[in-house]
Amino acid sequence: MTDLVADQDAVRRYLCDDAPDARLITVRLGRTKDEMLDHQKMPLILKSLCEELVAATCVLSHMLKFDGEMIVQIKGSGPVTMMVAECSSEGRVRSTAQWDDLTEAASFRELFGTGYLAVTIDPKHGEPYQGIVPLESDSIAECINHYFENSEQLDTKLWLSSGDKGVGGLLIQRVPEEGGQTFLENSNWQTLATLADTITKKELSSDAGPLLIYKLFHELNPRGLDPWKIYFGCTCSRERSARAIRALGAKEVKQLFLERQSLEADCHFCGQVYQYDHADLEWLLSDQPPGPDTLQ
Repeated sequence: MTDLVADQDAVRRYLCDDAPDARLITVRLGRTKDEMLDHQKMPLILKSLCEELVAATCVLSHMLKFDGEMIVQIKGSGPVTMMVAECSSEGRVRSTAQWDDLTEAASFRELFGTGYLAVTIDPKHGEPYQGIVPLESDSIAECINHYFENSEQLDTKLWLSSGDKGVGGLLIQRVPEEGGQTFLENSNWQTLATLADTITKKELSSDAGPLLIYKLFHELNPRGLDPWKIYFGCTCSRERSARAIRALGAKEVKQLFLERQSLEADCHFCGQVYQYDHADLEWLLSDQPPGPDTLQ
């Protein structure tokens, strides 16, 4: 494999000539990781976990190749009560979290306590699907691996790492060929997993995907397919934020306007602030979208 150029902000799939049922996927986030989280001013340990959750969500979205949104959410009873990452079929990602006071030295279990991880597939056409597993792991990667163990019938393993130079992920999966034939016997699959286990967190977070694959699996003659680009983007809007205000109920909204001149709603994902004044009250209390005069 000759393409060793860094894959910044991209997911890439690899085919192995000598192991046709070995699925290899790498993800690397560089500039995107800063664009999506810097404005949220979250603790460093939480920022790293959000970055890893986004990387995992990108891999899951790329594996399934559907038209819609992949959403991975963690709900916990600890200081971190919620963390969510979204990836669209166009490669648009965003992430946020909710937390109380926490310490940087806290472990994964101490941060989240008891709870669950939910993987939601939300296609543009069709019904959403959700798989849920309890939080019984010590890292984002282990949570995703636990999800695969419970929901997939294929041997799968994911590694994730966040560092100063970027966020990286590696997934290996044993996929039966057409007709159910499997070229990777159990011993060969274990060899593949053992090779992947030799990777360091520093290599995973700093090496380009093609270089990483070449280091680990060059004897399998891997070939990288075209990268799938990832970028930060938000789907918030003035109308969507208005729905959150409407959810408070007409009585509460009227009372808030009596107490102040305007209302503000900010998007936790991107930091955009939406303002509403008394001129907006009528449509805020209706089920109708705002007219042209109220859109800003």
